[in-house]
Amino acid sequence: MRLLIVDDEQFAVEGLLYCCDWKAYGIEEVLTANRADKARELLNNHRIELLVCDIEMPDEDGLSLVGWVREHSPWTESIFLTCHSEFSYAKKAVNLGSFDYLLKPVDTDELLSAVSGMMAAIREKEEYESYNQMYHKYLNLWQHEKPKRVERFWQDLLSRSILSFGDFFDRELAGAGVGLNPEDQVLPILISIEEWSKPLSPRDQEIMEYAVKKAAEECFTEEHPGEAVTDKSGVLFILLYAGGVEGEHAAKKVSIQQLTAIGKRFIKACQELFYSIVTCYVGSFKPLQELPGMCESLKIMERDNISRTQSVLLYLPQDQILLSPDSNSEDILLDDLISYMLNGKRESAVQFIHNLTAKLEANPCFQGRHLDALHQDTLQIIYHFLKVRGINAGSIVLFTDWTTARIRGLLQYRHWAEGIVSAVMEAEFERQEKGGVIERSIRYIQQHVEEEISRASVADYVGLNPAYLSRLFKKETGQILIDFLISVKLNRTRELLDTTDMPVSAIAQQVGYSNFSHFTKMFRKQFNVNPQEYRKVTKRID
Repeated sequence: MRLLIVDDEQFAVEGLLYCCDWKAYGIEEVLTANRADKARELLNNHRIELLVCDIEMPDEDGLSLVGWVREHSPWTESIFLTCHSEFSYAKKAVNLGSFDYLLKPVDTDELLSAVSGMMAAIREKEEYESYNQMYHKYLNLWQHEKPKRVERFWQDLLSRSILSFGDFFDRELAGAGVGLNPEDQVLPILISIEEWSKPLSPRDQEIMEYAVKKAAEECFTEEHPGEAVTDKSGVLFILLYAGGVEGEHAAKKVSIQQLTAIGKRFIKACQELFYSIVTCYVGSFKPLQELPGMCESLKIMERDNISRTQSVLLYLPQDQILLSPDSNSEDILLDDLISYMLNGKRESAVQFIHNLTAKLEANPCFQGRHLDALHQDTLQIIYHFLKVRGINAGSIVLFTDWTTARIRGLLQYRHWAEGIVSAVMEAEFERQEKGGVIERSIRYIQQHVEEEISRASVADYVGLNPAYLSRLFKKETGQILIDFLISVKLNRTRELLDTTDMPVSAIAQQVGYSNFSHFTKMFRKQFNVNPQEYRKVTKRID
């Protein structure tokens, strides 16, 4: 930063120039002028952030000079020096936006304190301007970008809203214009925004979420083809493609070490630029038809992660299936499939289906009639699962299409069976979460309303990742979790104000607010009146 000292008295200029080691305080260069016109010349030729200016000068007073500076050099902060303490001078200085107003002779410590304050204000202004430029860049993109056909395809695929086998899938893929073939593979990376490190309004948060999405796409797809997709439940995925004839070789080129390094850089950038704490969950390459299952596994990873945030976490299969391709056909029992389903082991159920089809493909005696029987047996298991769990088949997307689809070949059976098994298990999982987790969260908040609880402590109580719980809570209740928590605390505050004579400060402490000023601000925001005024009004009514 540069400092300009303006005073018509040479000894005063030298006194300020040599009163301290300015470089030690972060001032790279100190310029001087003994006239206003000389000061203007310096300001026109240099970017000067700090101005210390005398008010009484023979050719032009400092008030006039600072008025010019305010118009022509708006980034410059100013301090006035004067021998007079009249209020009229101070008033003019304030009107001109002067940072401070000091009387001569100036005490060095007082001057340094004022200059330090100016430098802090300049840095804050620069940070705000940088943030503002970045904010408006993404605001414009956010406002002008229209929904993409490609993203809608991925959303439908991940939510199993399209049938991912046979001609059904081929037509959907060709119509989407993704540029991939049915046999190509995709690696998903789940981007979880755990929390924001500064308060944001709902609109600003939506814009910053968009900024994180675009930044993730730029980071991960710079060297590898892919797409950033937000699925229908609001989860952000980066999908990396390994397409074409060389798809398998392309998949091998995307090393875990490389993705981990990219993820770490992205996490750091999110913290510094977007005020967000982010965790990345890296999956493995899967054929397109198996991608929904891989993404669901990453969601389970996120749900169960309650300690390792701001990390790049790699997917590992949770279960190993004992069924092997070289088993005898008599050993293959679909009873194992229903067992996995009833125990909530989706990955095990899917792996069972994969191993089963691999076994049958190697069996030269397996015929079309056996496939029809296998298809019907699998449907019976699906209906049995729905009956045992009390699930309405009508609540499952495309259930009629799944159950009436004609299966031609073991590969189609594999994709069909994985899709329908995953769909019904996901319906059961959502049904359990709607009741148990949300009810337990609400009950915990109500029972611990007089403690200093947070979103993280509620999530820890129900054993879920905080970001995952917040998303689930909003989806099921329509409310933001932290807003609900604050609302419960403030309603308890109002109850204590109505029914006790406790001091307001004591009530604030009792409901878990250690900062009284923040407590008062939140109460006013909720009830449009501060706690003291509320008590006075209710007492008068009584």
